[in-house]
Amino acid sequence: MSPKQYTNQEKEAQKEKLLNKGKELLSIYGVRKTSVEDITKAALMAKGTFYQYFESKEFFFFELIVQYHREWFQRAEAALTQLGGVPIRARLRGFIRHCFLSPEFLAVFKYHDELVELLQGIRRLAYNQVDDLLEMEHSAYEQLLALCRVDTQKVKPGVVHNYLHAIYFALANSSIMEKECMDDTFDLLLDGLMTYIFGGEEEAHTKNCNE
Repeated sequence: MSPKQYTNQEKEAQKEKLLNKGKELLSIYGVRKTSVEDITKAALMAKGTFYQYFESKEFFFFELIVQYHREWFQRAEAALTQLGGVPIRARLRGFIRHCFLSPEFLAVFKYHDELVELLQGIRRLAYNQVDDLLEMEHSAYEQLLALCRVDTQKVKPGVVHNYLHAIYFALANSSIMEKECMDDTFDLLLDGLMTYIFGGEEEAHTKNCNE
């Protein structure tokens, strides 16, 4: 009996199911303790099916990282384009705060070192793929800043990118910081980013009134 032939839609559904199960396992066990067998078992698929879509466990988790970025950029765009009377500065600040404090992000923070190690390994194996991710991020920040109606010649997407990564690294390494001051520190960092993007409060109020 010849093996079943799957349609493109069925193949895409299989791949998406593997990624979804991988996301769940990543948040619980991290990269190192999650095996290909764990992923396929959770997805109720044969181990060979995994390798039809992914070269290795490392490239699987890298694709998951790319998917994370795409999803959050889409959510950011939705937050900035929603109808309502909330000023865009407040919308952006609220979204970033929600993003970093979401259970999904907090689960990933636990395995920050493993993700850094993964990206370093992918960079050695497929330098262009990491570059493509960075270019995708840069382009997404440009688009989001355009939605905020700021001049990207003055407010540089690369600076916003670096700033958000600096916040990520700070939260991921909160064990070396004073925990009782983390919320205040986080708010101070967010305020600094909002000031860079929108200017001071008076300037921001003028921008909001002109929207």
